[in-house]
Amino acid sequence: MAQKSLFPKKLPFKDDKDPIFVIDGSSFVYRAYYAIRGHLSNRKGLPTKAVFGFTQMLLKLLREMNPEYVVVCFDAKGPTFRHEMYKEYKANRPPMPDDLSVQIPYIKEVTRAFGVPILEIEGFEADDLIAAIATRMERPIVIVGGDKDLFPLISEKVVMWDPMKDELIDESWIKKRFGIEPKKLLDVRALAGDSIDNVPGVPGIGEKTALRLIKEYGSLEEVLNHAEEIKQKRLRENLIKHAGDALISKKLVELEAKAPIPLEPDFYRKRPLNALKLRELFLELEFKKLLKELPATKTLSYDQYELVLDPDKVKEIVEKAKGAEVVAIDLESDTKDPMRGKIVGVSLCFNPPKAYYFPFRHEGLEAQKQLPWEAFTHLASLIEDPSVKKIGHNIKYDLIILARYGVTLKGLEGDTMLASYLLDPTRRTHGLDELAEEVLGHTMISYKEVTKELAKGESFARVPLEKAKVYACEDAHVTYLLYQYFWPKLKEESLWKVFTEIDRPLIEVLAHMEMVGIKIDTAYLRGLSREMAEKLKELEEKIYTLAGEKFNINSSKQLGQILFEKLKLPTVKKTPKKTAYSTDNEVLEELSAVHELPRLILEYRTLAKLKSTYVDALPKMVNPETGRLHTSFNQTVTATGRLSSSDPNLQNIPVRGEEGLKIRQAFVPEEGFLFLSADYSQIDLRVLAHYSGDETLIKAFWQGEDIHRRTAAEIFGIPPEEVTPEMRRMAKTINFGIVYGMSPYGLAKELKIGRREAKAFIERYFERYPGVKRYMEQIVAEAREKGYVETLFGRKRPLPDINSPNRTAREFAERTAINTPIQGTAADIIKLAMIKIHRIFKEKGFGTRMLLQVHDELLFEVPEKEIEEIQPIVRQIMEGVVELKVPLKVNLAIGKNWAEAKA
Repeated sequence: MAQKSLFPKKLPFKDDKDPIFVIDGSSFVYRAYYAIRGHLSNRKGLPTKAVFGFTQMLLKLLREMNPEYVVVCFDAKGPTFRHEMYKEYKANRPPMPDDLSVQIPYIKEVTRAFGVPILEIEGFEADDLIAAIATRMERPIVIVGGDKDLFPLISEKVVMWDPMKDELIDESWIKKRFGIEPKKLLDVRALAGDSIDNVPGVPGIGEKTALRLIKEYGSLEEVLNHAEEIKQKRLRENLIKHAGDALISKKLVELEAKAPIPLEPDFYRKRPLNALKLRELFLELEFKKLLKELPATKTLSYDQYELVLDPDKVKEIVEKAKGAEVVAIDLESDTKDPMRGKIVGVSLCFNPPKAYYFPFRHEGLEAQKQLPWEAFTHLASLIEDPSVKKIGHNIKYDLIILARYGVTLKGLEGDTMLASYLLDPTRRTHGLDELAEEVLGHTMISYKEVTKELAKGESFARVPLEKAKVYACEDAHVTYLLYQYFWPKLKEESLWKVFTEIDRPLIEVLAHMEMVGIKIDTAYLRGLSREMAEKLKELEEKIYTLAGEKFNINSSKQLGQILFEKLKLPTVKKTPKKTAYSTDNEVLEELSAVHELPRLILEYRTLAKLKSTYVDALPKMVNPETGRLHTSFNQTVTATGRLSSSDPNLQNIPVRGEEGLKIRQAFVPEEGFLFLSADYSQIDLRVLAHYSGDETLIKAFWQGEDIHRRTAAEIFGIPPEEVTPEMRRMAKTINFGIVYGMSPYGLAKELKIGRREAKAFIERYFERYPGVKRYMEQIVAEAREKGYVETLFGRKRPLPDINSPNRTAREFAERTAINTPIQGTAADIIKLAMIKIHRIFKEKGFGTRMLLQVHDELLFEVPEKEIEEIQPIVRQIMEGVVELKVPLKVNLAIGKNWAEAKA
């Protein structure tokens, strides 16, 4: 085994000169490309995994070695002297994959931006350049790579370091591993040949035999001179017959140390890092993780940030703000939870680069300097003035806190986080820090940085005023600059209507819903927790009995040993690194068909997760002030446009199943109220009917048919009345599978049938509903042309991989192209309905409150006296919110808990 790297403390050289680190660039490009599984690309569809892998390697080298001298050697384009010598050289090697070749210019740009010189010379391979440097430069050399072809260069002054394995390869390592000195490995390779590079060698001789011969005779030439003495007939004949091939092979594998390399040490000296260029490249390539490795870049000035401590000054600034085009507002509070947070300070920006911080509730030594709370009324007058446009980043948070102080934010112009999301819903995050980095090239002060000197548990209220000023003003300043950047883009991209008619007005609706919250029966949940604990105990005993021993059910390793080693169940798959048995739910589902233990494990996992995630966790999340649970609805998380829910996530409670129903029973209305559930019926399929214009689908919906029964009748070729529940279940899976672009493989897996049968089902579906097939083909073709798809209301989703050469990535993009307009339109429909319902309730002064939006359902808490009046209003708005080619249908249900109210 190679010894572990001791760099940079110890180098195994007698020469004390700084070594040159010579990176085998061409080899590392391929290693990086194949080391990263799957597909990696930026939002424009540019493949990036080779650049990413190469950059990580380069960073590791620069960070761990801190070299004074370093160079990356690349193969030059075109033939080399070896091709002239032997026309078949590398003839079998396939051309560089297209998705790799487009990354090479970026790899070189990144290398130069790191200040690392590049060496490539026409007619020579990277290995020749490395050999020339190793042979002719009068200083120690560290070859950075892992290519065996370079082993012959290892000497007293040349070592190799493989950063991927973190191995140091020197003379002693070579001798221990191969039993010969490094330079003789050239003769070994000449004898054995190289199928990759099409080096002929001698047929029938592999590395093992070649090593034995070189150890015995000392060199290739001596092996050939003594060929007639070799006892093995076939080996002897091959050596005699192919002596010429062996000699030409040696010339092909011999590294050309005469390449015209620069001999001045200064050429190899590392240049200063070009942080701006790297930032530009990492932003384009979307290497967010690597951006954090770069030194902070400050492109904004903090000079005109003002700490406001005089109440009269507050009035003066407010008056100026009232005449501004738009005001960016940002609250600083003492917690991330808007339902518990207290205002610590407020920042405003309306004439950048000037920004203002108004401190009100700081604590500690400087607390006496800040503004009296009474001065907040001046800011409140600005916030409540509808004639003054306001913007914020994640402004729903500010809306909720302000509302708890009795202040209603009016004149909302929008949210820069929402604008970013609309322009690219595929981004993972839309945080202010990331956007400042990407749009403004500016590294913001992090919350961690501004609070690093505080004791554990202390909030922003303890941050000194000067520090707080810069941090808070920067938030408002950046928000204003992002507004200037995003608003024109929303209009250019034809997203202004979606922004102003759906996403912006929805902020107020969601803020109101979050503030209202929902009541839960904590005593009932405590009882349910005990009941579930008993059931888990029973399941444990059954599992141990079937396993024949006690073991840790939550340990994948122990479970794998029980299932596959003790019970000898068939191995379905290994973990991604192939180091252990996979015991994920998919595997257990498959194994449930052959043994009861996997089924019980699945049951145990589901129950344990429901108990910990909901039954035990929800009571602890009840707000002590309101006595209710307050989830957060997120507008900027899903790429399809659907809302998501967090802290707690109330969208993942199972709709079906005994345990899910029991948890829903814990959600209850206040005394004198009832729950009303309004659930869109098969909205995705109705949107599909609209998009596809399929006559059979449209007719079925207008006639009020059970669409799953109708599909079953069409597929199985029988009258609807003869459709069995099992047939209807299968048809339902097919209906929704088609919406999600499901393949025959996916459908076969879902229905647990053969792939051929699944394929036949899909083909029959398309025969009966030809409009659907037409829609799918058209939408994919459009996506290929435009690079994106959009909903009925104009919400867009970019599809950078729609034309990717990578089949897996391309097919996923095609499924997304089919699904997004349907799912996204359904999401927009329910959002529009929420906005209209909220407005009507507000206008008419109803006591009814909208509480939750879960998938296609809205849940309301209705005073008993309003229940008869509210139902037709909700139905009329939801069913009439948009006109499609088919009618929208809403199922209403009333109950004394959420389970009862599920239609």
